[in-house]
Amino acid sequence: METGSRRPLGEILLEQGVLNRAQLRVGLVHHHEVHVPLGRALVREGLCSDADVLRGLSVQLGVDAVDLEHTPPDAGLMRHIPIRLARQYRVVPLRMEKVLLDQGEREVLHVALPAPVSLEAVDAVRAVSGLPRVEPHIASDTALDQALLRLYGIQPAAEPSAPAAPVAGGPLLLYGWPPVTAVLISRLLARHGLQARMASPLEVLHTRPEDIVLAPLQAMEGLLAGEVHIEGALIVHGSSDDEGFERARELGARGFLASPRDEQLLIRAVRRLMPHRLSGGPDPAPHSH
Repeated sequence: METGSRRPLGEILLEQGVLNRAQLRVGLVHHHEVHVPLGRALVREGLCSDADVLRGLSVQLGVDAVDLEHTPPDAGLMRHIPIRLARQYRVVPLRMEKVLLDQGEREVLHVALPAPVSLEAVDAVRAVSGLPRVEPHIASDTALDQALLRLYGIQPAAEPSAPAAPVAGGPLLLYGWPPVTAVLISRLLARHGLQARMASPLEVLHTRPEDIVLAPLQAMEGLLAGEVHIEGALIVHGSSDDEGFERARELGARGFLASPRDEQLLIRAVRRLMPHRLSGGPDPAPHSH
C-alpha cells in the first residue's frame, strides 16, 4: 500500500533477473525525461513486459497482482463503482466474495486498480458501494485501459511522448557539453555547413546508425557506463593517452578528439563518418586524432 519504505522497483527487477543495470539505466532515462512511471518506461523501451513489471510491483507493494485477461472484470458489479470513480481512480470491479466471520457472513468486493495502490481510491469505493470491505489488486496499465474502455467506454488518457528521434541527415547531436563549449563547437561546424544542437539523454540513446553524437568521454560513460552501445556514430573528447583511448574503445566510439575546439581535427573526425555531408578535399584515412 502507500508507504515511504518501498524497495525501488528497478532493484526488484534486477534481483528477479528481468533486467541488467544497463537496461535499467535506459529505463530510468526515459522515466525522468518523459515523466512516466518507471514500469511503463521499461515496457515502452522494450526492456521487459507488462507481466514482468506487474510481478515486480506486486513484490514492491505487497499487493496481489491480477491478469485481467485471465480474470476479467465482472460487468455485473459495475453498480458498485460508478463511472465517476472508475474514471477518477482507474478502478474496475473484479468479483464479489462472501467470507464467514464470527459475526456472520460478509461480502468483500475485489477491485483492480493501477500501482501504486491508492488508499483514497479504496476508501471512495467502500463509501460509494456501502460495502464494509474492499480488497485491492494491481493490474497493468494496458489491461486497465482496455477494461475501462470495454466496461465504461472510458478512453485511455494520452501519454507524454518521447522526444522525436533525430532526423536522418539532420544536425549533429551534442551531448554533455558545458553551454559555452557547445556554442563554440556549433560555430566551428557551421563554418563547414553543418548544423549541431544539444541532445537529451533519451535522444542519444535512440540515435540511429546515420546519426553522429559528439560528447565528452566522461559524459558518455555516465550515460552508458560501458555496458550498452548507441546506434549512432560516437565521437568523444578525452585525454589523449592509452587510458583515454581504451575508455573510448569500450564505449564503441568511432572518433576521438584531444581538443574539441581544434577546428581541423573536429572536421576531419566528422568527415570520416559522413563524407557525403561535407564539401571539400578527399576523405582522410581513418586514424585516431
